[in-house]
Amino acid sequence: MKSVFVAFMLLCLPYSSDLSATPLFVHNHGYVLGELTGVGFAGLNQRTVTGEVSIGNSSFGGTGLIRDQLNGDYILNNPWSFCSDQAAYEALVNYIGEYVVIEYKTPKASSLLSCPAANEFVAIYPVSRDTPSTRVRESTKINVVDKPYGVSVGRIVNAQNSDKYDKNWSVVVQVGNSGSDLRYLQIVDEDLYEFALDCLGSATRVKIYHIEQFNSGKIPDGTYSYAWRIEAKPGL
Repeated sequence: MKSVFVAFMLLCLPYSSDLSATPLFVHNHGYVLGELTGVGFAGLNQRTVTGEVSIGNSSFGGTGLIRDQLNGDYILNNPWSFCSDQAAYEALVNYIGEYVVIEYKTPKASSLLSCPAANEFVAIYPVSRDTPSTRVRESTKINVVDKPYGVSVGRIVNAQNSDKYDKNWSVVVQVGNSGSDLRYLQIVDEDLYEFALDCLGSATRVKIYHIEQFNSGKIPDGTYSYAWRIEAKPGL
């Protein structure tokens, strides 16, 4: 009985934010990089805090439709919106007009009944500007020998872990220095995903190598785009 009680108390411990942690009981947990452009209230009693982020650097408004091969079309709205309870308001308004990283979750059952957005706020971080300690990380699970691959240069502006299909990590890259050319890539290594989070948190420009792999029965053309190598390029 004592062990059962201890296990229950561990589940009740408050979640502490960390760029490698994943909260329990959520469909998606991720991070968005961009400029916090607005914070307000929603609902009849004005008890739900809402916020908007302009994705990446100098991107254009409008809905970006990005292919998510496992979960269907992945919508990354720009501006990207989120909700929170009133407790987060003061922390958020201090960052309006600044480039930040928003940690979020999309729970299976939202406690914010008047939230107009699917994303719930977890924490906000200033962009660190620190160069990642590791400059290169490669996948240990993807074989690229004698296979053609592509290369994209830009910033990782969204990283997400989904539990809908076991471990499903993904990133969205803003190609170039600015604009709305966004590229969705899947990741199969947790270490590579953690490195992607380091690059996102510091807004470091990266060179991402990606490969198309054939998988029948999932999507119309049967191909997935996987990131298999990430190089931090802070001098670009």
